[in-house]
Amino acid sequence: MITLAQIASQVGGTLIGSDGSLEIRSIRPMNEAGPHDLTFLSNPKYRKAVPHLKAGAILVPEILAEASIPQIVVASPYLAMAILLQHFFPLPSPKAGISPHAVVDPSARIGDGVEIRAGCVVEAEAEIGAGTLLFPGCVIGTGAKIGKNCVLYPRVSLLDRVRLGDRVIIQSGAVIGSDGFGFAEGPEGRRVKIPQTGTVVLEDDVEIGANVTIDRATFGETVIGRGTKIDNLVQIAHNVRTGSDCVIVAQAGVSGSTKLGDRVVLAGQVGVVGHIEVGSGSMVGAQSGIAHSLEPNSRVSGSPALPHTLWLRIQGALKGLPQLVRRVSQLERAVFARDGDPNPTNPTHGEDNGTH
Repeated sequence: MITLAQIASQVGGTLIGSDGSLEIRSIRPMNEAGPHDLTFLSNPKYRKAVPHLKAGAILVPEILAEASIPQIVVASPYLAMAILLQHFFPLPSPKAGISPHAVVDPSARIGDGVEIRAGCVVEAEAEIGAGTLLFPGCVIGTGAKIGKNCVLYPRVSLLDRVRLGDRVIIQSGAVIGSDGFGFAEGPEGRRVKIPQTGTVVLEDDVEIGANVTIDRATFGETVIGRGTKIDNLVQIAHNVRTGSDCVIVAQAGVSGSTKLGDRVVLAGQVGVVGHIEVGSGSMVGAQSGIAHSLEPNSRVSGSPALPHTLWLRIQGALKGLPQLVRRVSQLERAVFARDGDPNPTNPTHGEDNGTH
């Protein structure tokens, strides 16, 4: 447990309405929080619930007159919540040792405080940095290198020569360093495999979601930049390079040799073609298709992607398209009738296409 005074100090907040001695056991949403729980207001639409809260205290962006419980005023309640959750629910800590049911090559170099659980395989010349935890079933390939204080959840595969920085987290089922999708066209259209001779580098503080696949480079490196967060079920192709602090959401795919700048956000199911550059600070809406390079700080949506504001206007116009077709049909009939043709036959008329 932790007191309100300690919480306020930890997040740099101002405590209102309490002497700070109340002990907090957990953080919970507003509708679940009880007398020894901390809650938070990060979305103004939930402010109407504040007078009815039963929580021990609430994180708020400003003093709320209607609140009857202690308040901790911070610049960003959502960020403060994230920091405090790390206190209440820390990452699993390794218990130094190697399970007798793991297979570790004698040439592998294992740092201090590393835990390798049952069913793991660590191949020749692999290196595992101090304080790293391998959950059951992980495979660490020949010559792979893992930095300090990393966590690899069950059934992660790091294939040959892949390199991880420090504090990297990889969720279950991810495959890092599988062959890039490279083939040359041979006689009679047959596909000839191009050996993928490069590797993958995940820099410090990268997080990889469940069942993500990141392909090794044909030559050189596929690089995921420092602090980048990749959601579940994402495909990163060979020789892709991301900058730092990018966010790539579930089911997105980035094709070969494309470069993402720093702080790029790709929403869910975005597809990016190969050999282009997405400028730093760009944000791409869900299900968008990126077919050309984007300038820094671009905001795009749709497939093919368009400037976000233009895409919104087009979507709004599409809703009125059936009515527009009907109006045009009516105008055409009026014109034809005026010109002496009372029964026009035009296949584009809305009445003939189910739009009325």
